[in-house]
Amino acid sequence: MQRKAVKARMIKSMGWENGIMEVEYLSGLIHQYHDVTEAEYIRTCVGAIDKKVRLIGKSHRFTKVSD
Repeated sequence: MQRKAVKARMIKSMGWENGIMEVEYLSGLIHQYHDVTEAEYIRTCVGAIDKKVRLIGKSHRFTKVSD
């Protein structure tokens, strides 16, 4: 999955493909959030990205890809 760089306090890049939103944190952690719609992903990429990713994490299951 290709991720795009974002301007956020704790997040380096984000991407979306086939219902999975992938987030690379500045710490190097990569999480994949499952069952995220494209509309949710687009909304998450604008504004307070860190806060919106936390909200996605509360409502969608995720897996840790690497650390």
